[in-house]
Amino acid sequence: MIKCTFVPTLPDELAITTGELVRVVTRFDDGWASCENGRGERGMIPQDCLSETTVDSASGDTDWRNARRMSSLNPHERRF
Repeated sequence: MIKCTFVPTLPDELAITTGELVRVVTRFDDGWASCENGRGERGMIPQDCLSETTVDSASGDTDWRNARRMSSLNPHERRF
């Protein structure tokens, strides 16, 4: 999930908005990542815009440590 809006300045960059879901295709050592949005558009975005719950397509791993969970056993439970 995207945590901040990014406005591209080069043709290979991808416009993203806060809350948008993207798939990480490749992460690079220079702080950029190649991503694909829900419309199938691909481009580069700064890794600083990615949240911790982003899925890396290369590894299939997800970091769920910061995810908010609600029990399915008690639908009236508050989210923390």
